[in-house]
Amino acid sequence: MKKYFSSVICSNGYTSSYSTLYKKDTNSRVFIIHGGSDYERSVFFERLIHNFKGYSLTVFNPFFDEAADGIYIENLNTYIISDSGYSKINPAMAGMWEKHFPAVADKSLPADLIKEAMIYRAREHQSYKGACEVLKSASAVKRKTHAELADYLDDSKVITFVHRLYSKELKPSKKGGLSVRLLSSPTPLGIHTHYGTVFDSCEKIVSICDGYSFAGSVILGILRDYAVSEKIPCIINPSYFSSNVADTLIFPEHSLAMLISDENHRPPFTPHEVIPTSRFLTDNKALPSKKLEVLKSIENKLLEKCVLNIYEGRDYRFKYNDLLKGFNDADEAKANADKLTQRIVT
Repeated sequence: MKKYFSSVICSNGYTSSYSTLYKKDTNSRVFIIHGGSDYERSVFFERLIHNFKGYSLTVFNPFFDEAADGIYIENLNTYIISDSGYSKINPAMAGMWEKHFPAVADKSLPADLIKEAMIYRAREHQSYKGACEVLKSASAVKRKTHAELADYLDDSKVITFVHRLYSKELKPSKKGGLSVRLLSSPTPLGIHTHYGTVFDSCEKIVSICDGYSFAGSVILGILRDYAVSEKIPCIINPSYFSSNVADTLIFPEHSLAMLISDENHRPPFTPHEVIPTSRFLTDNKALPSKKLEVLKSIENKLLEKCVLNIYEGRDYRFKYNDLLKGFNDADEAKANADKLTQRIVT
C-alpha cells in the first residue's frame, strides 16, 4: 500500500496534490464522496480500504491526522475522493466522473447545534491559519540560513555532480510533465513522512544529507529544471516551507528518487547512495557555525509552534465530532462503502 498526503500546510498556505493526480487520464473513474460528518467519512474510507485489501492501493491522508480522505485503486484505475477538507479538486479534470455518492444520507441538525459546531470549525481553521503564519516565519529564518551558506557553496562541484548524474542515471524523454505528490507534512504529532512509498516504487534512492537543506535544495532545483527542459517525467514533493521548493524528486521512468535528509526527514530505510553536502562546500572550517546553530534553533522552535497550532486545530475538530456524535451513523457509512465496492468491482 502506498501513502501520500492529499494536502499539507506550508508557508504559503495549503498545498494539494489532487490537481495533478489524474487530469490527463480520460479513462479513470472518479467517485466524489459527499455527505456525513468527519467521523462517518473516516469510517466509510476505513471500510473501503478493508474491502479492497489485496488490490494495488494508494491511500491519501489529510495533513491533520492519519484518517483517509481518498484512495486510488490502481488495478481498476478508480479514484474515490472526499469532497470536503483542504484538498482542492478541479471539477474540469478528465475522467468518468460520478460526483454524488454519499457516505451517509444527509440529516437535519438542530439550529443551535449547527451554530455551536460552526464555532468549533472556525476555531479549527484559525489554528491552521496560525500554523501557516508560523511557517512563514520559519521560512524567513531558513532563507537567512541559506544566505549565510551561499558564499561557501562551490558551484563547480555542484554542476559536476549534477552532470555526472545526468549522464549516468537520466535520459531525455518524449513524455514530460511535472506532478506533485506530498510525502511529508507537519502534523499534530510532528513532522511525518510517507517515505515508505518512495522505497516501494524506486530501485535506487539517493539521500543528500544536509542539515541546513541549502546545497540539497540547489541540487534538486537544478534537477527539476533539467527534467522540464528534457521532458523527463518527474514527481515533486514540495517542502512544507514553500510549495516552490522540493524535498524529494522521483523519476518514475528511471526508478530513481532523490531526497534531502535532515533531522526532520529521516528515511526509514538504507538509501542506495548517501551524499554528504560537505563535499559541495568550499571550506567547512570557515562556516559561521555558531550563527548557523542559532538560526537552526530558532527554526526548530517555530516548527514546534506550528505543530502545536495543528494539534490545537485537530482538538477543535475532535470537539466538533463529539458534538455530532449522537447524529453519526457508522453502520450506514459501512453499508454505503460496501455498496460502492460492489458497484466498482461488478
